Amino acid sequence: MRRSILTFAAALLLSSCTVGPDYQAPDLNAPSNFVSQDVLSLLNDGKQDAAVKIDWWTGFEDEILNALVAAGLEHNFEIAAAVARVKEAQARVGLADAGDALSIDAGADADVSERQELNGDTEQTTTRSMSGSLGFGLPLDIFGQTRRDVEAANAALESENAALKSVVLDVSTDVASEYLTLRGNQRQLELLRESVALQEKTMSIVNSRYKAGLAPELDLRRAETSVENLRASIPPLEEDLKNSRNRLATLTGKFPGEYEQMLSAQKASPVYKSAIPELIPMQVLKMRPDVRQAEADLKEAVANIGVAEADYYPALRLTGNISIGTTIVSSVSPTEVLVATIGGLIDQVLTDGGARAANLDITKARAEAALATYEQTLRTASEEVERSLAAIESSLKRQTSLEKSVSSSQRSFAQAETLYQQGLISFLDVVDAQRVLASAEQNLASERTNYATQIAALFRVLAIGIDDISYADAEQ
Repeated sequence: MRRSILTFAAALLLSSCTVGPDYQAPDLNAPSNFVSQDVLSLLNDGKQDAAVKIDWWTGFEDEILNALVAAGLEHNFEIAAAVARVKEAQARVGLADAGDALSIDAGADADVSERQELNGDTEQTTTRSMSGSLGFGLPLDIFGQTRRDVEAANAALESENAALKSVVLDVSTDVASEYLTLRGNQRQLELLRESVALQEKTMSIVNSRYKAGLAPELDLRRAETSVENLRASIPPLEEDLKNSRNRLATLTGKFPGEYEQMLSAQKASPVYKSAIPELIPMQVLKMRPDVRQAEADLKEAVANIGVAEADYYPALRLTGNISIGTTIVSSVSPTEVLVATIGGLIDQVLTDGGARAANLDITKARAEAALATYEQTLRTASEEVERSLAAIESSLKRQTSLEKSVSSSQRSFAQAETLYQQGLISFLDVVDAQRVLASAEQNLASERTNYATQIAALFRVLAIGIDDISYADAEQ
């Protein structure tokens, strides 16, 4: 009987197969170039250093920004949580791999008994027994259920690694964007205060003319109104600056208020000076962590189809046991016993009310959904790059026009101020020239800030150098 069981097990092993479909990567079907591919070339025009920085934020050449991004990558708690999820996924791979591992149990027992005659006879009998056993069980993964489980677990690990890289990229971009916004708002606040001072100077001139009877009170009230309208724009900017400092503290694992002193002093808005890689869609889609995560989820879904199909087949488990015992009876020679057994267990579900069929349908539907999600992720990723390039191109053109507007407004205001003092134009002309100048300067400062943050966003959508960031590796 034992020989027939072993022969049957050996035959199954030799004919074992892995049920379910094997994963095949879908075709990316990516276009050869982005619609705005020429923008990437334009961004590198005139730059001497063609090398692309992996730590791309250093291209702004701002030591405070570099320190903030480094602090974010080291102390951000979203990254810490993502690292923990990677560790969990690593452990689940080990758990799945243990499904067909040999299990061994050991046991020991000892007993002492004594018997004495009831007639008062002094003769008594003492019995001592000791035994030990060693049992084992070996699941035979004939139809590959464990192998598919391991495939699914490895795909889940791949997905969590991609998610970790995505969080790292998001944090570095968020820190850089918030810092650039802060510096841009500081510049706008400086311009506002300069405009207020300028209009206060104008109001002083109007007040002098009013007192001398050369200007009506209406001009004086209009000057006061213009000054106060400008001054009213200062508190919202101060609020934005405080919120940016608090946001940077949160992103770097600190409590709000950590950077009040370090970031309160005004500093010029940094300008990106390094090269930007001129990538094509195929290169970007292969690097994007969200695309990698979507593909890993698809791999896991396909592997789970095999797990569900394997439930239709019998499960085989080899079992064995070895027992060693010794019995000692007083006045009798010791008796030793050795018993070894080996057997096989076949488990087959004959009927389950359609549970296995339903479970298989569920896994197939999930695989279809994962494929659709993957395809959509490809297109969304490509669209994000196109949006970023279009925004950068638009910002460059807008800055050119705004620079001309500021230059023209400055000349216009200077002329209006001179003509008003000579009594050749009304005060309304001066107020209008001041308003146009202040608006042009604010718009230019705002657009330069927008451009800087768009450059940071471009690195996020291109996923530049993310694989080379060593502190994003959960195994370290």
